[in-house]
Amino acid sequence: MNMLKYFFSTLLISMMVVSISAQETEEEKKVFINNEATVNSDKLEYSPAFYEDGIVFISTKVSNKRFKMKDKRIGKNVMSIFQSKREENGLLLPPKPFSIELLSTVHEGPLTFDRTGEKIFFTRNQTKEGRRVKAKDGITKMAIYQAENVAGKWVNIELLPFNDREYNTVHPSISVEGDMLYFASNREGGAGGMDIWSVQKVGDEWSEPRNLGPSVNTESDEIFPFVHADGTLYFASNGHIGFGGLDLFFSRPGAEWSPATNLGAPFNSENDDFGFIIDRDKKNGYFSSSRSGGYGADDIYSFYVSGTLDELFDKDNRPKVVRDFTLMVSDNISSEMIEGATITYTNLDNLSITKAISGGADPSLQVPEDEETDLLLRVPMDEMGMNGATDFLGKFPVALSTGNYAFVIEKPGYQSRQILVDTENSPEEIFVSLDKEVAMPDTGIAANDGLNGTNGTNGTSTSTGSTYNDNNGSTYNGSTGGGFTNTIREGSVFQLPNIYYNFNDASIRPDAKVDLDALASFLSQYPDVEIELSSHTDSRGGSRYNKRLSQKRAENAVDYLIRQGLPANRLVAVGYGEDAIRNHCTNGKECTEDEHQYNRRTEVKILRMNNEINIKFENDTSPPDYVDKASFASNSSSDYTSSSSESGSNSGDYTVIAGVYANYENAEKKKGRLLDMGYGETSIKSVGNYYHIVVSTFQDRDQALNLQTNLKSDQINSYLKE
Repeated sequence: MNMLKYFFSTLLISMMVVSISAQETEEEKKVFINNEATVNSDKLEYSPAFYEDGIVFISTKVSNKRFKMKDKRIGKNVMSIFQSKREENGLLLPPKPFSIELLSTVHEGPLTFDRTGEKIFFTRNQTKEGRRVKAKDGITKMAIYQAENVAGKWVNIELLPFNDREYNTVHPSISVEGDMLYFASNREGGAGGMDIWSVQKVGDEWSEPRNLGPSVNTESDEIFPFVHADGTLYFASNGHIGFGGLDLFFSRPGAEWSPATNLGAPFNSENDDFGFIIDRDKKNGYFSSSRSGGYGADDIYSFYVSGTLDELFDKDNRPKVVRDFTLMVSDNISSEMIEGATITYTNLDNLSITKAISGGADPSLQVPEDEETDLLLRVPMDEMGMNGATDFLGKFPVALSTGNYAFVIEKPGYQSRQILVDTENSPEEIFVSLDKEVAMPDTGIAANDGLNGTNGTNGTSTSTGSTYNDNNGSTYNGSTGGGFTNTIREGSVFQLPNIYYNFNDASIRPDAKVDLDALASFLSQYPDVEIELSSHTDSRGGSRYNKRLSQKRAENAVDYLIRQGLPANRLVAVGYGEDAIRNHCTNGKECTEDEHQYNRRTEVKILRMNNEINIKFENDTSPPDYVDKASFASNSSSDYTSSSSESGSNSGDYTVIAGVYANYENAEKKKGRLLDMGYGETSIKSVGNYYHIVVSTFQDRDQALNLQTNLKSDQINSYLKE
């Protein structure tokens, strides 16, 4: 262990920069990372903690001329605590020193706040009456202190009793209930190096430190613990198997802590990654890293997870399986494969708008055909949607982790299609046919007037509000967003599930804007509607604090709507705090984190409106019809419908297919065209509800490729089924 790690519990010196592989997995695509340029410099910036409307963190920047003091052993200024608030766009503002009361001529290090934000636990060199306290080896060790916020000042600074002057005790993280404190220490009784320990608070007393054991700790270093509200422990380690340097891991509580699980890329790199924090909803957070592309040795990065962090792992804490799929896009009439069709897709597991407006209605309810609607909602392709295009064979390969996805397929001259894909039950090949664009009946809803305020630029289908039916006249009414009806009237209340706030924070986060923008668009379309926008907390913490925080959150949300051009007299902000608990989780009741989450919410109540609004949600188009990969290779004669004498011989390894039709007559026309052109083995194969034009089948792949070349020269698109 080098002197820097020994002196300040593995503060990091720059290591050789190695770039991360450009080949992203689906997990990486679901995590979006940003270097917080306004807070980072060529100095050390690391170990963020949530506080009010932003973060506090540690830096070797000079906080004050009075405290410009260089530590000769590390060649840097002493560490100090800085604060950065977020501006309206969600980005951090330039940092300022956090508290003059906590500034000193020694190192201040990583810290944590209790859930009220009125008590702080922080790391500092041990001192007594302003003088450093040296260990037997002559070095002043790090210790954990606490302080209280009284009238806006941090006072009553106190050294906690479980510190040991002979060892470093650092990186505190307090549980949401305030009864358990986690920290890192190299004290005796550990596995080696720095270990993660915990102490329990009983009344006003702290217990003796307890080592978390071999599931978490190794002979190397485990540092920078962060305990989530659900009890999950996140920490950094260079002892568990990882990418290199310090890696980020998590472990879940139980009779014993679960085996440490690597968070994987893009959280971890070949350099040091540490100081991880994430909000209660496991969507947004920050961490520190010395990865390439930063401004200094250690930088602070923010991240956003599309879905939640837990969705990246299965029930056994293993990364979720990624499966390969291929969308096959063709013309519904000619069955020619369509090159250059734009594909936009997003994970539906975090779908919010439809659930919000439905008020909890069962999304699988059938919609009567004569149901009149005033508003049509579409599956939103928000700014996190991913995109690409089909190749010259009409193929779009994509790797998806476990979950439900919405795909929008668009091509000039064709009607857009939106399909839903369940990765656990869908086959590897998904056939999608597009209809030529035709004049659509006027529904009274312009293509860019949906609730999402879309204009065709963000991946949402731009077709009109009428429901698209497939060739069988069917529409999709599945559990991932099938048709349902509901009515908005005075007194209606619906929740905005995507309005998230960081812990002890009232500022609007970037991901919350999806729902607020949708609400703004809705209110713009219906100018007679007046609403109450309310914020609710769970029961933990002081009731006055919860009321104050929730009121500030509601006001910030209303201010955001006003900035979108909505009149203030149509909007009322109310913070209910813990006054409207929806379940049994009142003060003192034992509840899970999910039960507490049920109470933390943002709601909209319709105060006044002239006319009721009927709401209907349907997919813009029909769902995909899936092709069973196994049946394609079947030798059963029932799989074929063909007039060719060669139809029964298509049992080789490489099959050349020149189109897929939903209509048998169209398939017959295409087969006849190919026969006239001299492709005498062409046959039709029936698979499910589709008809495949099989030109020929070969044992030798090169022969199949030669046939594809000939077809291409005759302007016939095809693909190879292996």
